[in-house]
Amino acid sequence: MQLAQGLYFYPWTQTTVNNCNSVLISGGPLTLIDPGHSQLYGHVENGLAGDGFREAPELVVMTHCHPDHLEAAAQLQRQGAKLAMHSDEIAYMNGEGRALASALGMNFPDLTMDIILDEGELTLGEETLQVIHTPGHSPGHVCLYWPTHKVLIAGDLVFAQGVGRVDFPGGSGEQLKDSIKKVAALDIELVLPGHGPIVKGKEQVDKNFALIEKFYFPML
Repeated sequence: MQLAQGLYFYPWTQTTVNNCNSVLISGGPLTLIDPGHSQLYGHVENGLAGDGFREAPELVVMTHCHPDHLEAAAQLQRQGAKLAMHSDEIAYMNGEGRALASALGMNFPDLTMDIILDEGELTLGEETLQVIHTPGHSPGHVCLYWPTHKVLIAGDLVFAQGVGRVDFPGGSGEQLKDSIKKVAALDIELVLPGHGPIVKGKEQVDKNFALIEKFYFPML
């Protein structure tokens, strides 16, 4: 579904099977953020087709390397998409992240990154997004901030009334708190989390960050 000019959101709403929400940015190279599990990618394809996008994404950006966010990237790469991930997450993916996926019985595809993300600007056609390194859920987790729409693509950093878990290998409660404080200082009117509903409106976004600080920070 379209949320703003060039911004589309494909939520995963089933509660019996884990998968992630996906985000599409058009206008430059067709960019998909967090494609999700490979066997569940059909729901994203259906969403894209419903919004008039018949071609495959040209660029796939992954907020982090957990299989529920990146598994479908392998098939998209075979279709010609370029893949992008933070440098710290690539190292994690090839070490602790792969061991975690194996322990959980999850498929972990062999991926080669075409673009190495680091803190700073990501130019997509005429639009510029900010790549923000937000470790805590995983070492190289990133959020994307789009100043034009004041939107935070949050991955598994924060949710509506929740935060990403830190008990997986590579997780850190202190880093997660620091990362949340970092993004909370931005001018945000829309949070698109990796799971669950969006948080819309400046007042609701601020309330959500305040709730997280009050109830979740003491537990991290």
